[in-house]
Amino acid sequence: MFYFINEYILQKNSSVEHTAMNRVKLFNHYKRPAKIVTKTYDRLIHQTIKKFGVADNEIVNMFDFFQGVDGLSDEKVLHADDLHLPLESEVIVGANFSQVFDGDTPTSNVGFIPGTVGRVFYQEFFDGQGNVIETNLWDWRGFKSATQYFGQNGKLILQRYYTPAGKIVLEQFFVPDTNGNPLTSRITLMDYQGRGDLFFQNVDDLFAFFLTELSKQDPETTTFISDRPGTGVRPLLALNDNSHKYIYIPINHAVDPNDPVHGKLDGFLEPAFEHFNHFDGFITPTEQQAEHLRQRYSQAKFTSISAVTTVPLTKEREAKMAQMQRQPHSLLYVGRISADKQIEQLLRMFALVKSQITDATFDLYGYGAPEFMEQMAAVVKELNLNDSVTFKDYDPQMADRYDRYQLLVNMSYADGAPMAMQEAMDHAIPVISYPFNYGPNAFIKDGVNGFLIDRGNSLGMADKIRELFTDDAQLATLSQAAYDEAHQSWTQRKVWNRWQRLLQA
Repeated sequence: MFYFINEYILQKNSSVEHTAMNRVKLFNHYKRPAKIVTKTYDRLIHQTIKKFGVADNEIVNMFDFFQGVDGLSDEKVLHADDLHLPLESEVIVGANFSQVFDGDTPTSNVGFIPGTVGRVFYQEFFDGQGNVIETNLWDWRGFKSATQYFGQNGKLILQRYYTPAGKIVLEQFFVPDTNGNPLTSRITLMDYQGRGDLFFQNVDDLFAFFLTELSKQDPETTTFISDRPGTGVRPLLALNDNSHKYIYIPINHAVDPNDPVHGKLDGFLEPAFEHFNHFDGFITPTEQQAEHLRQRYSQAKFTSISAVTTVPLTKEREAKMAQMQRQPHSLLYVGRISADKQIEQLLRMFALVKSQITDATFDLYGYGAPEFMEQMAAVVKELNLNDSVTFKDYDPQMADRYDRYQLLVNMSYADGAPMAMQEAMDHAIPVISYPFNYGPNAFIKDGVNGFLIDRGNSLGMADKIRELFTDDAQLATLSQAAYDEAHQSWTQRKVWNRWQRLLQA
């Protein structure tokens, strides 16, 4: 079995999670059993993964594993009536939760899973003064998953986790941290497999034990691939069995992206490189990053493998959308909405485009901190771009959106091979970008399928966009070249062959 170690799968994900989801589909397509491993307790994860086309048997969550629900596919739709509330209770139904009263005294609230009609998510109970003293937590699949207990100060002090039959399997105790917030002080795994109670100091220690158990139960040699360094490196360092262990590097490995060979290492990756002989290899999304790392660690094994796969040109499932069929003069950005992505510079650059291409539009897909989003909205207003710039938020169905647009832009100074570049080219969208490490130099052939613009040259980028928006023939040529590159270089078979060569070495 192949396990891809991640922290979570969320409603809004980064390229780390998308890489893992792409890979698990690729491995299972080629009949190599693989699962995404997640660490965070999440009662909605089996609802969430459906939005990304990930099957229930393609993921294993640590808490699901110990609760005995790994592989549980049955879903029971539970409503407030199914909780068998006391007959004398009065229930006031709301949009997001129902209030339960005993006469004039509120006794509990029953909360609903967001986006559903009355599907139970939690039930919280009150003392005589209206304080929450206990909360039952319900899994998306319709069983009571855990109970939280609160102290007199309203802070969480204990959480118990159950099997679907109601047996307690885990107890997690909390103490206040320096800010008064709950901090795990001990976790007890109750009478695990007849071995008595097992004790852990925190969730990290439990996760390391969990990986050991996954490896033990595998009849063949297990392979672990850590996708998120902060989650997987240290547990794999603690795993001293015969399993194969790889580290995927989704980020710039150096704190200073402009000094990748000699600069200080990222703190999460540092322990892995201090003990690189413990690992079977390291995987990067671009050859440029692999080569930089080879220069630092000549004895370690580095392999570059694309995070994105496409279908070959000879097996197209549908024709690409021609440039003339797309929204004219449409610009696209996909990624985090944050200062390090130079979003304000992107907006000011687009204002230069808009000054001459009056019907130009710019859509930005991605999520960001509310405060920063407000700042960018103010920049849009300042530049009088409200009618042409739209922040579209994160979209789990981004693959269905690309065909609307003509160009994708990126003005980051540093990034870890953004998937959006490859995905855009897969949809015949040329990319115009600064040539940062890593990604642009690997994906873009300057003047052939896109353009590389010198860092800081906003005017140069705006001029190039205006040139392409007023030259249909040149835009169509770049579009075809971008499409050809994607469907020749990153095909499923070519990417899979690289995985095979790595894993069979």
